[in-house]
Amino acid sequence: MSSVNGTHKPPEVDDISDSSSGKSYETQEPAARELPPLQAHSALDEFDQMRPLSGDLLGSFDLVAPPEQSHQPFSLEIRTEQLFGREHLQAVFSNPTLLLRFTAFLSTHRPRSVPILIYYLDALKALRAIKYSNAVAEALSPIPGHDFTTPSVQLTTNPVLEEKAARAFEALVEDDLPAYITHMYIQIVSLSISQRITGTLAPHLREASEGLAECFVVTDVTRPDNPIVFASEEFNRTTQYGMSYVIGRNCRFLQGPRTNRSSVRRIRDATMAGREHCEVFLNYRRDGSPFVNLLMIAPLCDSRGQIRYHIGAQVDVSGLVKDCTDLESFQQLLSEMLNMGELETVRRFGGKMHRESYEDEDEVSRNGTPHRPRLLLKEPTADPGLSSTSGSRTSGKLSGIFQHYLLIRPYPSLRILFASPTLRVPGILQSPFMNKIGGSSRVRDELTSALGEGRGVTAKVRWVSRADEEGRNRWIHCTPLVGSNGQIGVWMIVLVDDDQGLTRRWKQAPPVGPHRGKVYGASQERSGTTDEYTLGGASRSGSIRGDFVANQQHSHRHSGHSASLRSSSPNSVRI
Repeated sequence: MSSVNGTHKPPEVDDISDSSSGKSYETQEPAARELPPLQAHSALDEFDQMRPLSGDLLGSFDLVAPPEQSHQPFSLEIRTEQLFGREHLQAVFSNPTLLLRFTAFLSTHRPRSVPILIYYLDALKALRAIKYSNAVAEALSPIPGHDFTTPSVQLTTNPVLEEKAARAFEALVEDDLPAYITHMYIQIVSLSISQRITGTLAPHLREASEGLAECFVVTDVTRPDNPIVFASEEFNRTTQYGMSYVIGRNCRFLQGPRTNRSSVRRIRDATMAGREHCEVFLNYRRDGSPFVNLLMIAPLCDSRGQIRYHIGAQVDVSGLVKDCTDLESFQQLLSEMLNMGELETVRRFGGKMHRESYEDEDEVSRNGTPHRPRLLLKEPTADPGLSSTSGSRTSGKLSGIFQHYLLIRPYPSLRILFASPTLRVPGILQSPFMNKIGGSSRVRDELTSALGEGRGVTAKVRWVSRADEEGRNRWIHCTPLVGSNGQIGVWMIVLVDDDQGLTRRWKQAPPVGPHRGKVYGASQERSGTTDEYTLGGASRSGSIRGDFVANQQHSHRHSGHSASLRSSSPNSVRI
């Protein structure tokens, strides 16, 4: 969350004092020594591996295979500049279908940019009309006997109009093209996060999406320079900076030589204005390697509406940039820039969606605490016939990671401090989080235990509210954020609606008699009247409630299966 301007600087010295013990200690080495690279690569790149030659090669003095001159090493920095460059937007304007998508995006999400788009398109029409008139004028040939046709016609130019059109196009490139790309990536990432949390993500994508929804920081806008006060373990793994270095600093240490200054300006302006913002831009890890960061920030307000902190979620989307995922315009641009061999090289050496190749870790986080796998808690399946297929999604894509989220205090308080606008109802702030969790007592107990142990947990629960005392199925994804003392300071809770609850099959309504006012017998009442499905003598029909009760009873009969099983994900435990 690089919220202010700056460059990639060597680490400085932080001196943190403990007033209670009178101790003072350094969190980093002196500034005279640079941070050592954590990923030590040799001089070999992906394309020139200097493979030894074997066999008797007559007349040859080569010991290793000669380099392939046609292949150039892949550069994420260059690819990012191409993604946000003029040529990419020109490719959008050259395709009517892609231009229609871009126009629809501006109309829906950035209406203030629509006049700039219309101005540029009208100026482009005028310039094309001038070009056409010049072509017609050049085609005029002299007519014998008419001297007035002999002098050539002077061509028409309008440099002022050309300058205005160019500036309008640059404005679209600087602000609207990045917003369009960010919007596309948010749809992809949000869908992946939803499927990752609910367990419907394809098996071959689970490893690449590990930690996708767990990279968070909390910054304090009331302190000078808006420093980080809490960060998740995944943030340390993604950026390679330790907790002792991160806490107390602004996120600008992730910026580097090719970080887009316009992106930094937009993030800074949004932070100062106290509004939500999303941005895709280039950042750098501790070892200097670049990665494309999808940043989503939002202000956290107290009960009086005052902004107290900012929450930032980061996702490494370098793989999406490499593979040009869901960006037909960028794929078209690269196909014009690269030959078939180079395109095959890009596909062959393209990265994963979430992260670059990290060094092997010994299940110990960078702050010294053991890395424990995330727990997965869910209710026993009541009826296999009620489960929907993994490919059906009636609710559509998520609009972003901040659609439903909570921040709660650590155990034993577990009180809700901040909530997203979609969850912020009267009385939710400072209320106990566990009061919102219904359903099986086993899930409640193990969820409380996991939060008490400080262990990340994903659980399927019954989310209870005042308007819905029965609750509805939701997934909660709980990630601890650690402070300067190494202790958990706050929990980030992401809520995802359960799609299966939207597609389950309800019981059929009872049959209607052929004559109005017909009275059924006692035996008929047992077989299908409305009274059978009414709870507590309620006047309304209860076919839905009856199905819920039947499912709950069936679920409680199977709730005794509490043995821990290893789930399909390598870093989660099914309980």
